[in-house]
Amino acid sequence: MRILTVGAGAAGGYFGARLAQAGRDVTFLVRPRRVEALRARGLRVSGPGEKIVLDPRLVTADALEGTYDGSSRRPCCP
Repeated sequence: MRILTVGAGAAGGYFGARLAQAGRDVTFLVRPRRVEALRARGLRVSGPGEKIVLDPRLVTADALEGTYDGSSRRPCCP
């Protein structure tokens, strides 16, 4: 199953990282400047007694190709 996570901030980053850590095929849809930062520092998730750093699979909107079986996205507020 291919999963597209929209954004790699607090919500998208956390849930996408957990899915990736569990071995799922996760790609993060991010803005070009965010790609640079994530490639340089990795995706970091920390909590009580835990800190993980992932090298996530990234894509920008203009390079998005193919289909995904599921998506994880932030809730939208009016």
